Amino acid sequence: MVRRLDARKMGAEEVVARLRRPGGFLAPEIRDSARRIVEDVRDRGDEALIEYTEHFDGVRQDRVRVPGEEIEAARASLPTELEESFLTAFENVRAFHERELDRSWEMSRNGATVGQRVRPLRRAGVYVPGGHGAYPSTLMMAAIPAQIAGVAEICVCAPPGPDGQVSRWVLAVAGLLGLGEVYAVGGAQAVGAMAYGTETIPAVDKIVGPGNDYVTAAKLEVYGVVGIDAPQGPSEVLVIADAGALPERVARELMAQAEHLSGASAILISPSAELAEGVAPLLCGEPSDLVTLVHVRDLAQAVEISNLYAPEHAHVISEDHGEAILQDLDAVGMVAVGDASPVALADYGAGPSHALPTGGTARWASALGTHDFTVRTNYVHYTDRALASFGPHVERLARLEGFENHAESVAVRLGSKRGDDGP
Repeated sequence: MVRRLDARKMGAEEVVARLRRPGGFLAPEIRDSARRIVEDVRDRGDEALIEYTEHFDGVRQDRVRVPGEEIEAARASLPTELEESFLTAFENVRAFHERELDRSWEMSRNGATVGQRVRPLRRAGVYVPGGHGAYPSTLMMAAIPAQIAGVAEICVCAPPGPDGQVSRWVLAVAGLLGLGEVYAVGGAQAVGAMAYGTETIPAVDKIVGPGNDYVTAAKLEVYGVVGIDAPQGPSEVLVIADAGALPERVARELMAQAEHLSGASAILISPSAELAEGVAPLLCGEPSDLVTLVHVRDLAQAVEISNLYAPEHAHVISEDHGEAILQDLDAVGMVAVGDASPVALADYGAGPSHALPTGGTARWASALGTHDFTVRTNYVHYTDRALASFGPHVERLARLEGFENHAESVAVRLGSKRGDDGP
């Protein structure tokens, strides 16, 4: 049943506290289960992977890695129309992420040179979820930024279906992208394998990609052993719309994200009671249980609530105020602006990756991009003249904090220089 909330007399904090946000991956029992699984995979490797795949997926495997000929066969069997759609999406995603690529830089002043070297990760792991279906778009959205960043090795883990095979569509996209390292393993056990390595799966430097609560919890467990992206839990959309929005289109936008199920949330925030009344009868089926209609005083209150809620997706549908609202939204994974910009465009290749922070983490986390696959090394190169100029300041500051050896590491160089140059 659709939930309704009259927020006109509430503060933003009270509204957000009453909005649905499961956050199941933080539940102690899920964290404990994920921890046991990844530790077991760490200790027993492929043997544990095969046992967990049989237990959770009902498939007994004699191998974990997908043969290259299966990937190529899937790519070759892709219908022409689908291949065209994938390649068009690839082009859009590449064009977007090439613009955000960080580059090394250097600057010099008075003999002091400082800079930053940007280099790609050596090896990245991409998790492609299964569950309600196959998600080749997720592989595209994670692998292309990694390729643009220059990652040398990309491994893909995806759960097998009832036939023991990874989805042919996921394999086809892997083939189109030139990815030859795919493993038929899912769940928390796949995360453990990518983090610690097994006899078959070499360990990676960073794991990215969305998954169910156990996958997300497992990523949090292995953080520190490897890098991870932002938590990517159940899908979220928050629609900010005024009286000019069309009810049928708003309803479809809400249902589009709610159909992910598994704890997804879809919220309409509007100052128009008439819009909510028009949308409510159009919401039906299981996804409608995940929808909340919020009546607010005005669009300013809607923005305040959104910024505090920090949704994965926001969609602003307001003919007069769309651009203004966009500028005020400062905590959201991705914003769609205008009636002609359904979130599904970005989900399937408008340009930006659809791997986005959820669960309120958009307050501090960013959408997946090339920056997730690079590391930065800072460097300093001083001449004797530059050291003589700045060194005394370092001595004073180090001694202020009680670090005499820090200070002396500079003083010994200045002293030797003064001795060399003195009478």
